[in-house]
Amino acid sequence: MWAVMVTALFLCYPGGSPVNGWFKSTVAGVIIGIGIVLSRDYIFAERGEPDSFFFAISRSASAVVNIFIKSRHVPDDEVYGASEVSSSGSGIIMSSDGLVITNYHVIMQADENSIIGVQLRDGTVFEARLIGYDKRTDIAVLHVNSSYPLPQIIINENRETHLGDVVLAIGNPYNLGQTITHGIISAVGRRGSGITRLNRIDITDGIQDLIQTDAPINSGNSGGALVNTRGEFVGMSTATMSDSKDAKAYGISFAIPASQVLSILSEILKNGRVIRGYLGIAAENIYDDTRDNTINGISRGIIITSIDPNGPARGELKPGDVIVSVNGKKVRDMQNLMDLVADSSAGTKVFFEIIRNGRPASCEVVVSEQNAD
Repeated sequence: MWAVMVTALFLCYPGGSPVNGWFKSTVAGVIIGIGIVLSRDYIFAERGEPDSFFFAISRSASAVVNIFIKSRHVPDDEVYGASEVSSSGSGIIMSSDGLVITNYHVIMQADENSIIGVQLRDGTVFEARLIGYDKRTDIAVLHVNSSYPLPQIIINENRETHLGDVVLAIGNPYNLGQTITHGIISAVGRRGSGITRLNRIDITDGIQDLIQTDAPINSGNSGGALVNTRGEFVGMSTATMSDSKDAKAYGISFAIPASQVLSILSEILKNGRVIRGYLGIAAENIYDDTRDNTINGISRGIIITSIDPNGPARGELKPGDVIVSVNGKKVRDMQNLMDLVADSSAGTKVFFEIIRNGRPASCEVVVSEQNAD
């Protein structure tokens, strides 16, 4: 673009005959016009504000698949009969050699008498093998064998996600076929403790760190891709918020961030499951936004309310202890503690700084592995 503009300025430089000057001006005008068009496209591309989302869709849609469960006793040519398919959702191809991710709740009904089917955008169907899953984050990893490289989602780990970014949700709502909706990122860092039932999410303190979007995510979109205007993987669509009467809460949908998906994927490929540390305590946050609440001068931290009698913390931590730091890192709240402990490998020692009976103290706890259920 800059080369075009410099060339135009050179041609506009005065000198020579009138005819030569007219020629230079004409050529310069044409080049400047091209430069304006190119700069306009460049600016829109950089700001993520294209005139159309076709470019993003063309880069990402082929990597989003339909996931279905059917009985092994049903012939292949009857895959989509209403009575034969017990579950239907979406998935994302993460590698050209056949790694596919989806929500655990999409395939949770599969058993030894079931086939997990993966259908590409062009209609090609594969039988998938379940590699592993993590109920806590509602992620499952599948693999399909293909004789040719499959289209994979574009991953850019250096691209940050921001509040207000435009996103596209690609999936298979209500088994209608691939459908694309759009919206913005409405919030980030929403905490969740997992799916409590199909397409309903429990937004309470938990280990999930969710993206909230107003892009419509309907039944069947679960496991599909949330991408940005460059077609890059932002997250995996997982649920909409519903109330106890199953009334839809329009404009409030959730996706698992790409960073968390990639982390869980790596753990499952490495260990067959996600290994998290378990401490065995129940606690409450000290800090309360509604009032000035301090304990022994500590305004941020957690206070232990009970101890699992069979857990690793027994004999070391006690009810009433205020946890100030873990392995030298300050503890802000219960969520922060959960993250720090969950990231600790089973069998490792975790060092705690606490306040006990009004006095500073310390202890070590050897964490165990958290039950996957």
